[in-house]
Amino acid sequence: MKTRILMNSIKIGITDCARYGNYERWMLDAPEKVDPIRLSYHLSNLDDIEKCHGLILSGGEDVDPRRYKRPDLSGRIELTDIDEKRDDFEIEIIKYALQLKLPILAICRGMQLFNVYHGGTLLYDIPSMTKIIGHAKIQGVDQRHDVFVRDGAFLKEITGCLKGAVNSAHHQCIEKVGANLAVVAKAEESVIEAIEWKAPCENPYFLGVQWHPERMIDQTSPFSCNIRQAFLDSSIKYEERILSSENDINHKIELQDIDEIENKPPLT
Repeated sequence: MKTRILMNSIKIGITDCARYGNYERWMLDAPEKVDPIRLSYHLSNLDDIEKCHGLILSGGEDVDPRRYKRPDLSGRIELTDIDEKRDDFEIEIIKYALQLKLPILAICRGMQLFNVYHGGTLLYDIPSMTKIIGHAKIQGVDQRHDVFVRDGAFLKEITGCLKGAVNSAHHQCIEKVGANLAVVAKAEESVIEAIEWKAPCENPYFLGVQWHPERMIDQTSPFSCNIRQAFLDSSIKYEERILSSENDINHKIELQDIDEIENKPPLT
């Protein structure tokens, strides 16, 4: 049996937002020892992603509609509802994380931005564009509704469920799905609630959910605790692969040094 490599802590990058503390507490409450790293344009710390074993793309402001080629919508969205600098920073974070093949968990806005990064589009306001209600907060309180998970999806493997109740606090949602992504959960009204890679086994860990598992009232729900655990398990495996690769490189260097010493001609 392969010996498990033990780490002092799992370093998880979390993109900054107004409710950053919710995500941080969710990670700190995990059974594993987690060291959250705040990633923010305010801190100019894009390179800190290199320290991370996993990435959480958090919720927050609306994605600038110019990102999904709908500049005509800009006049319908208050400037206070978007943060161009955050969009710019997190687009670079996504690009960097994909290059590093980091596990990614994208939540609410995070899922929407990941989708837009891959060429997808958004419904900028669900009630006005579809007449569907029941997804946005009411007087600051999350709503609650069921989601229906596609059988055979990675999300089904994680949660063990085809249906479950989740919280809801969004007025936007995915319209067109981005390249190489698949819809794996919807609400009853066909609002897209979760996405993953079309070929999960051929890509680094990624799961996007529209709800907020980090602040669900029932933290024992498989749509919260199982999602956190699957993400952390993948982050641990990521670091183990990195450490194993580094050990292999160091071992090869040591063998090369020994070979050079053994083949070094004697001094005359």
